[in-house]
Amino acid sequence: MADRRPNIILFMCDQLRFDALGCYGNNQIHTPHIDSLALNGSTFDNHFVQNPVCSPSRCTVLTGRYPKNHGTRDNGIPLRDSEITLAETLRDNGYRTAAIGKMHITTQFVPKEDEQEDWPEDNYGFDIIHTTCDCKTGEYLDWLKAASPEDYEEVKMQGERKAKEDRASAADKDTGGPPQVYPSGINPSYHQSHWIADRMIDLIEESGPDQPFFAYCSFVDPHHPFDPPKPYGDMYDPDALEVPVRMEGELLDKPPHFRKALTARGFSNEKYDYRKLTDHQWGQVKAAYYGMITLIDDNIGRILNALRENGLEKDTLILFTNDHGELLGDHGLLFKGPFHYDCIIKAPMIIKWPGVVPQGSRYSQVTEHVDIMPTLLEYAGVRPPYGVQGCSMAPILRGDKGAGKEYAMTEFNCYDWGLSVKTLTGRNYKLTYYAGEEYGELYDRNLDPEEFKNLWDDEAYGAVKAYMMKKLMDRIIETEDPLPLRIGKY
Repeated sequence: MADRRPNIILFMCDQLRFDALGCYGNNQIHTPHIDSLALNGSTFDNHFVQNPVCSPSRCTVLTGRYPKNHGTRDNGIPLRDSEITLAETLRDNGYRTAAIGKMHITTQFVPKEDEQEDWPEDNYGFDIIHTTCDCKTGEYLDWLKAASPEDYEEVKMQGERKAKEDRASAADKDTGGPPQVYPSGINPSYHQSHWIADRMIDLIEESGPDQPFFAYCSFVDPHHPFDPPKPYGDMYDPDALEVPVRMEGELLDKPPHFRKALTARGFSNEKYDYRKLTDHQWGQVKAAYYGMITLIDDNIGRILNALRENGLEKDTLILFTNDHGELLGDHGLLFKGPFHYDCIIKAPMIIKWPGVVPQGSRYSQVTEHVDIMPTLLEYAGVRPPYGVQGCSMAPILRGDKGAGKEYAMTEFNCYDWGLSVKTLTGRNYKLTYYAGEEYGELYDRNLDPEEFKNLWDDEAYGAVKAYMMKKLMDRIIETEDPLPLRIGKY
C-alpha cells in the first residue's frame, strides 16, 4: 500500500458491453485510451454487476451493498437518504468529491430540470455537482443554450424525442429504421460526452496538492438513443461489423418473457419487434453504438492528458467500469432487462494507479460491483462503514491467490415484468432462478459460452442444478442486510 492518498476517478459508461473494448478482445472498435488504462493497469475478466439496469447498479457501486438491501431494486426508486455512500465516506475523510455526468440515483422522466433537485440535503456526499441524463437535460442543456444555440435546438429535440419514444406504446414506436438510431448534426465539441470531460478537466486543473479529490465521472453514452455526431456517426461500416450472436430457435427453451421481448410484447418501455430487423439494420445499431464509445474514448483521452499536464497521473487512481451491458442484437434482442446473459451482467473492470497497481496484469477471479467501494476506500486508507457488503479487490492485485469469490450474484425485482430474479454466476456454470415459476436457466459457461442451450430441464445436469441451487440459497442468506449494527448481546 502506498503512503500517499490518491486522487480517485471512477469512470462509468452507461450500457457499455465488456466486449466492446479493444482491451477485451474486440478488434473492430477503436478505444486506444481506455485500452491504455488496461495496458498500464490491471484488468478483471470475471467481474459482474448486481443488477442489469441503471439505478440499482449505480446505487450498488455507491454503497457497496446489494440492491435488496440498499432498496433501489429497479429504476424509479431513489436511493434512500439513510444509505452511506462512497462519496460521503471519502468527504468525511478529507476528500473533495464531485458528481460529473449521469448519476441516475433518483428518478428520470419527471418535470424537473436537474436530477439533484430530488437529492437529500447532503447531496449524497458530493461537494461539486455537474449532472445530465439520457434526455440531455440538466446543467448541460442550460450550458449548451448559451454556448451554441444552434446545437441546443437539436439536442433539446433529441432529448424530447428520447422521452417520447420510451413512453410510447409498441404501436406508436418509431419503426422507420432500426430502433432509436438517429443521425446527429451537432458539433462533437458540444456533445454530452465532451461536456462531461470538460467538467472533469476543470476539476483536475482546480485541484491543489493539499486535498485529494474523488470524481464520479459518468458518461451517458453508449446508452440509447444511438445518435453519435459526425465523424463518429460515420466511423464504422454497418456491413463490415460482426453480425449479432444468435442461433435459430435458441429462445424456445428460454423463459416466456424472452420471446415476448422479441415480438414487442414485453413489459419494458422499449417495445420493438426485433424479428423485422435485417443484418444491415443490426449493423447500423452496432455502428452507431461503437461510434458513441469511440467518442467517449477520445474524451477520456483528453482527461488522461489533463492529468499528465497537471502532474497528477502518478497520484491518481483510475477505475473504469459500466453500470450494465447491452444486448446489441445478440440472441435477437436489444437494450437490457431480465435477460442475464453475460453481455448484460458481465462488466469491464480496469484499475490503474502507477506504482501501486500491477501494470498489464489480468485476473480471472470472480468479482462484483459491491467490491468497488471497499476497494477504493482501502486504497484511500479509509475503513468502510458498517453495512458495506463487498470485498476489496486490492488483495487480488497484491497477488493473494485465495482472494476473489466463488460466485457473483445478480438480482432484479422487475415490477413491470412481474418477475423476481436471482442469478448466480461462477467460472463454470450460471444459474438463474425465477421466484414462483417452474422454469429457470442453467448454462455451462465453458461448453456453451454464448448461452444458447438452457440446461434447466436436462437430467444430465440435475446434480449441477441442485448444487447451484444450494449455493444460491447460501448466497441469499449470507447477503442479508447486516444493518443495524449490533452493539450488545441483548
